[in-house]
Amino acid sequence: MDLIINVIIPIFTIILCGYLAGRLKLVSVVGAQALNNFVYYFALPALLFYSLSTTPIEQITNWPFISLNLVVALICFLTAVILAKKLFKKSLPDASMYGMAVSYGNTGFLGIPFVVAAFGEKAAVPAAIATFTYDIIIITLVVLSFEISSTLANKAKHTSRMSFPLNVSKAVFQNPINASLLLGILASLLQLPIPKFVQVFTDTLGAAAGPTALFALGLGLLSEEQSVKIDNTAKKEMGVIIGLKLLYMPIVMGILVLFVFSLDNELWTTVAILLSALPIGALLNVFADKYRVLSNYAPILILLSTIISIFTLSGILIVMESL
Repeated sequence: MDLIINVIIPIFTIILCGYLAGRLKLVSVVGAQALNNFVYYFALPALLFYSLSTTPIEQITNWPFISLNLVVALICFLTAVILAKKLFKKSLPDASMYGMAVSYGNTGFLGIPFVVAAFGEKAAVPAAIATFTYDIIIITLVVLSFEISSTLANKAKHTSRMSFPLNVSKAVFQNPINASLLLGILASLLQLPIPKFVQVFTDTLGAAAGPTALFALGLGLLSEEQSVKIDNTAKKEMGVIIGLKLLYMPIVMGILVLFVFSLDNELWTTVAILLSALPIGALLNVFADKYRVLSNYAPILILLSTIISIFTLSGILIVMESL
């Protein structure tokens, strides 16, 4: 219960403040995009670079932790793809979007700020590593499925072979979060001394990532709420997706942590489980618009899973506290 009072309530109260600020018209709902851009392009990259560049490379190359997150992501992704094909009769590319919804949590705007706010900046390291692992595997699988489909449809294998590696590389590495992760890992690997002014700059800027992201998330929920229209035929699919994301994925993570992988680090174990229980990631909406799959329902899925995660995350924390 202490974790609920000291962790869940303060964090979701910040989200509530953002929501109320928009509802009471104290802050324009349009401002959520500006705040998210600030977090995405400046504050969060600064936090991740500072955390990783000052971390010993032995911690960053924690292969059991990396393997754990990789296996969980693959299991959940493939489970969703199989169900989408068998139950909902989706094609492979379309099914891969269902896989993304189930296996890709909101690590950037909720997960990392959440664990940092709860456990301090030391939690940013495992959160950053897990985020990078999810980015690499999930984005690659989604892009791969659509590239293969495009290749077969166009019968232009030579063109697709040339464009495929470039498309995957752009999707994975051309975003500031992954770029900051790579730079931080490189600085740690080479043991580069970080100048004092860089440390102060990144530490100060990075400190704004958590509260700003959480406030913007609450503000953004208001804009999504205004466009929520749930089609009856989509309710079953949405229920399955949300259930798999908020319940199935943390259960898979918990089983593997207990019986397969030994992390020997309570904080890293806690971070892994909490990140697996996050609501659906905002990146789903970007890919849904790009590939025209789930584009009508992605914002609703993100909104509903975020609201429900208040209760599921609380339940997971209660279970973890009792163990």
